Amino acid sequence: MERGIQYYEWDMIEKAVLEFNHVIHSLGSQSKKLDYKEIKLLSRAHHNLAVAYAKKKWYADALGEARKAFELFPTDDNRKVLELIQIKESKQSRSMPAKIDSISQ
Repeated sequence: MERGIQYYEWDMIEKAVLEFNHVIHSLGSQSKKLDYKEIKLLSRAHHNLAVAYAKKKWYADALGEARKAFELFPTDDNRKVLELIQIKESKQSRSMPAKIDSISQ
């Protein structure tokens, strides 16, 4: 997790995403047996991944991760990030064309 945070701070977002995903997959495979500390760490990994996705403007993916973080560990911080991403995603979807009729070749 620490390495992912460091990559994020260095603006190496793709590497940060890989690190946060590694934590999620490592802990997620044993989700039925997690203790309090592990649940908190898993929530933090989802939270960090949501922030990293949002930085890349991948708001739909960010929203999913923020929801998972909040469901695992409903804190004010997780809720705030979830709400901010919802706002960004909403603005992005309003600025995109409603329908694309043909594909450019």
